[in-house]
Amino acid sequence: MVLQSLAFISVWLATTLLVRHRGPSTAIAPHLVKFHNRSYSLLSFLLLLLILSPFPQHDTPARYVYHLSKFYEYLDILSVTASGGEVHLHFGFHHLTTPWLTFVRVLPHHGKVCEGWKWFAAANAAHHALMYAYFGGWSGVREVLLWTGEAQLGIGIAADAWAVWGRLARGEGVQELWRFAMSSGLLATYWVLHTREMRMRAREEAKRSREGQKEE
Repeated sequence: MVLQSLAFISVWLATTLLVRHRGPSTAIAPHLVKFHNRSYSLLSFLLLLLILSPFPQHDTPARYVYHLSKFYEYLDILSVTASGGEVHLHFGFHHLTTPWLTFVRVLPHHGKVCEGWKWFAAANAAHHALMYAYFGGWSGVREVLLWTGEAQLGIGIAADAWAVWGRLARGEGVQELWRFAMSSGLLATYWVLHTREMRMRAREEAKRSREGQKEE
């Protein structure tokens, strides 16, 4: 995981330096971004169906596919950077750390699994199916994205709390509880950064509105 994160950061920095030196890609990158968004929307929907599968034999494959899907999101940052877009704090931190969240919270470790993962994973996959459809040109889902974005984080934290309570109630002690603590900590951080970003956007929109009224 450490090497994978370092490799991604290295490619990201190289892309940033290339864009600064040669300028953003205006011919290829925008088309790749749209294709990526539409493809990932479809993949997220298919992943949602796999996560919700009632068959026990699908649980382990669903865990690994869901984890690997977070590496696919690295393309978001690279494509936005290549097209000259700005990678904000929430965007960058979220995409860099979600593979760590799924590695700790979703994947089996030494034959042991963390329960309750499907709640957040299903909500997250559904949100991504809608969000990337919006990025790909489907404007009709814009109004619900704020709610699905907030809801998935709340569901994730609630799932962690439920799993911890269940383990303690069964007398399993505090072993491996750090996984749930790390998961909830990251989800709470995403929520704080998301709320911060929304407030900044609201202030910018209000400022532009006031400036437009003054010009009139």
